[in-house]
Amino acid sequence: MWCCHNGRHSQKHLWGLSMFTTLKSRRMLMWVLGGLLVWLPVPVWAGEHEPEQPLLTVSAEGRMNVPPDKAVLSFAVETVGEKLAKVQQENQERMARVLKECQQLAIESKYIQTTSLNVIPEYPPPPRRSSGESLEQTIPRIIGYRVVHQVNVEVRNLDIVGQVVDRVLKVGANRFSGISWGLQDDQPHKLQVLQLAASKAQAKAEALAQSLKLKLVKIMNVMEGGVSVVVPPSRYRMANMAMAMEGGGDASVSAGELTVSGTVTLVYEISPL
Repeated sequence: MWCCHNGRHSQKHLWGLSMFTTLKSRRMLMWVLGGLLVWLPVPVWAGEHEPEQPLLTVSAEGRMNVPPDKAVLSFAVETVGEKLAKVQQENQERMARVLKECQQLAIESKYIQTTSLNVIPEYPPPPRRSSGESLEQTIPRIIGYRVVHQVNVEVRNLDIVGQVVDRVLKVGANRFSGISWGLQDDQPHKLQVLQLAASKAQAKAEALAQSLKLKLVKIMNVMEGGVSVVVPPSRYRMANMAMAMEGGGDASVSAGELTVSGTVTLVYEISPL
């Protein structure tokens, strides 16, 4: 009986010692992990505490007026009749005279472009439908055709623009949509207005910095706001067209000037003087 009791007591002692050792190991592990967490570096997001750079943003526009060096004339030949083949033939003959007249005025064929060619059926006015009439009986019948052939003619000799309009209308064209002025090469003018805009923006930044006692450290960004060419409206009026078709002589045409404009925005880093 003594031996059995002593064995049970030994087992309980060993079990208690094991639990004590396990708890002690866990506590030591927690202390070590806690120390590591304390000493680990805390990440800081880049720029989170950095002060923002003071910036100055200025914009300016460059603008210049230049005379056009080309004109685009829009003509059309319109014919109408009962037979499509006859209407097309008449239209082709009239347009051929128009193109021949352009060639006689030293306009190369590469500067003449067809923009549209339309064949339009003509119908009579729709009759009033009676109550007993079927839907098939109300389908309109074609009574003729209208052919419209429109071309654009680019004229680079501005001295003959009025003459081209008058002579083309006399030989066959019976529609005139107007004149569009332009530049053969607008790139040099666009670059020039951007340079002008940049110079104005720089001068504006320097004036503001001097007034506010600031220093322009460096340019942080340059932005182009776009460049446009504004075309003046055509001054060849319908009265001139009627005079040309009636043989009243060449009409005068005024080209005016084109306005080329562009904007530039500069962003400066600034600091106090």
